[in-house]
Amino acid sequence: MAFEWLAPILTPTALRSVQADARPVITLFLVIFGLSIFGLLIWYIHFETSKAYPKKVDPNKKKAGGLLGFMKK
Repeated sequence: MAFEWLAPILTPTALRSVQADARPVITLFLVIFGLSIFGLLIWYIHFETSKAYPKKVDPNKKKAGGLLGFMKK
């Protein structure tokens, strides 16, 4: 059977239902895959466009101390 790997998480009745008509499960997996690809695309666009506007360094700001940013060495 094609969806036997779902047996640990489905009841026997649900497994028979999925084996009879697998379209909802396939649709679910395609939607999850598509949203993952979409999220990756959004992250990539954010990553690439954030390089164009680097953060400005304030020359008057004091540098943090040594250990953990507040203790002196």
